[in-house]
Amino acid sequence: MKRILFIPSDHGGGRGHVSRALYLAQQAHTQGYQTGVVLERKHFKSANSPGIQRFLMDTRLERVQKYQFKKPFKPGVRLKTKVFTRPVFVEFGGLAWQVPRDGLWTEKLVRLRLKQLSRIVESFKPDILVGDTHFHTRLLGGKYQIPVIQITRYQGWPPQPDFLWWQTQCSFLRAPDALEPFKPMLNEQGLQTVPRIEDLLAGERYLIPSIPEMEPVDKKQADLVYCGVLSDIKSVQKQTIFNGPESNIPKIYITIGGGAERGQLNTFFKKIVSVFNQTDYRVLISTGRRVQAKQFNNCSANVKVVDWVDGVTAIQQADLVIHHGGYATTMETLLAKKPALVIPSHSEQEGNGRRLETLGLGKVILPFKEKLQPLEFEWPYGLYSMGAAFQMELNADEIHEAINRLLYGETYQKLEKISASLQHLRTRFNLEKILNI
Repeated sequence: MKRILFIPSDHGGGRGHVSRALYLAQQAHTQGYQTGVVLERKHFKSANSPGIQRFLMDTRLERVQKYQFKKPFKPGVRLKTKVFTRPVFVEFGGLAWQVPRDGLWTEKLVRLRLKQLSRIVESFKPDILVGDTHFHTRLLGGKYQIPVIQITRYQGWPPQPDFLWWQTQCSFLRAPDALEPFKPMLNEQGLQTVPRIEDLLAGERYLIPSIPEMEPVDKKQADLVYCGVLSDIKSVQKQTIFNGPESNIPKIYITIGGGAERGQLNTFFKKIVSVFNQTDYRVLISTGRRVQAKQFNNCSANVKVVDWVDGVTAIQQADLVIHHGGYATTMETLLAKKPALVIPSHSEQEGNGRRLETLGLGKVILPFKEKLQPLEFEWPYGLYSMGAAFQMELNADEIHEAINRLLYGETYQKLEKISASLQHLRTRFNLEKILNI
């Protein structure tokens, strides 16, 4: 009986990587495989699935062990640009920016995580590693000579990543030297010629949790399988969650996602409520418990604001969804055949929205009109920068025009085809064949 160890990235705002790993682990378990999942503390307790062995990756140890005897004695990331408010949008140009974000600031910290993962491998003795945007998976596979399957996407596709595929990269964007803390371990494994951080996500086989239209990578370059949506997307509520009797008035659901870290949230919700006040829509807004919903609920008769609602149910009952562009929400809207208006808070979310826009399934409206300003950061391997916008602007006329086109154009016919394709790939996905490597 094969043992499969799943290693999802457990950083960032959302839970997409973890959800995919848990879904695949559960599917593998039902087919007789022994499965384990490596999780950090924030998802460890909530990911208690029968039959799946959980392994805790305790990064709290790094608080003490990050100190070193050479400069910088206390490594970290320092914002050098003076800012007086949180940005409403940030732009970055690839996965390199995730390395300092994930706390991989020195060789010592990279080795510390590799050491924890090594203990897990030696205990569980997996036959296959399945990584999802976790930079240690390839190193771990090389160390123990275990084949690696990588869950990946177009923007981080190791053979040819193209993160900002819809535009020319901003002139002042400067990527961090993300490979530097990994180089000693790469040298030990004879991988001195690795050119990009995305190459740490290389594997013997790749799974893309989507369809070719959404993730158009070159299948000729690697052993690659499109597998549709890797998650159990089910509605948990049967009752109607939009107020009022059934009518022909369009229903709009607005969400920022459960893990989004959007800046200036109060301003965002105030502007959204004002955009839809006294309009011919029934609007349901979820704040994701990031701000108190009750402060907005006397502002409009046709807009209801709640702290939380089951997102899948709301999407299924809505006619159109306005969201942040998170991958999980994007897939949920496609499966439910709902057009989407995407208001992103960073460039990865914008990329998801731009793909919907390209396919005629949605529209992107950026929450600002100003020119992006550079944000400069310093970490142990030098300087890097991102772009940022600080003044939130949402134009009501632009939003209503986009909604009108999505509701009354040919969007729904196109969504029928995309949703059917997602469902088809999901039903024909042969996990046993994928794991035969």
